[in-house]
Amino acid sequence: MKPDIFINFKHYENAVGYNVEKLLQDFEGLDTQNGVYYCLSPLDLRLQREFPDLQIYGQHVDSNGFGAFTGSISMESMKGMGINGSLLNHSERRIPPVEITKTVKRSLEMDFKIVLCVENLDEIKKYSILEPEYIAYEPPELIGGDISVSSAKPDIIEKAAKICDGKTKLLVGAGVKNRHDVETSMDLGANGVLIASGIIRNAKPINMLVSLMGNR
Repeated sequence: MKPDIFINFKHYENAVGYNVEKLLQDFEGLDTQNGVYYCLSPLDLRLQREFPDLQIYGQHVDSNGFGAFTGSISMESMKGMGINGSLLNHSERRIPPVEITKTVKRSLEMDFKIVLCVENLDEIKKYSILEPEYIAYEPPELIGGDISVSSAKPDIIEKAAKICDGKTKLLVGAGVKNRHDVETSMDLGANGVLIASGIIRNAKPINMLVSLMGNR
């Protein structure tokens, strides 16, 4: 099984506005886009139309539809741009549990894919019953660091995979830096990885992505 690789562009200077277009042009040159997802800033989601072959996701989405909801990001508006999925509840954009439940339930009605970010096994147990498309396990203390979650907490990845039980795909993130981290996560039961600085802040992001993908 080949890994799904979700790249969170966050709001790094080299990954928003004009700079993100240059990054996407590089990524567009991959031999295959299967299993590669690009999670962009809300201001850059318009680029889905300029890069139709790339699978672009949002970094956040709200539970409401159209209406008097100033500043919200609806699934309807995203789907209107050709975007069919989003991160939700990232450690840098946590939302209340009741809103998580509302958003995931609505995503199932809308055929909109959610990558639900969680911080521990308790949250995996709590939200896996909602059956979002993905659950992304990211221990907050390892995010942006040099120690991979697959090295620091392999037992939790195994337990998380058993809880998800194939009904929800499992991603792991935080500290993922190389192909070995990806392969180890997969061996422990994950379906792929969620990665940000390991690619986006690399001197050659495209080369780093290719190395993580391995031989597809």
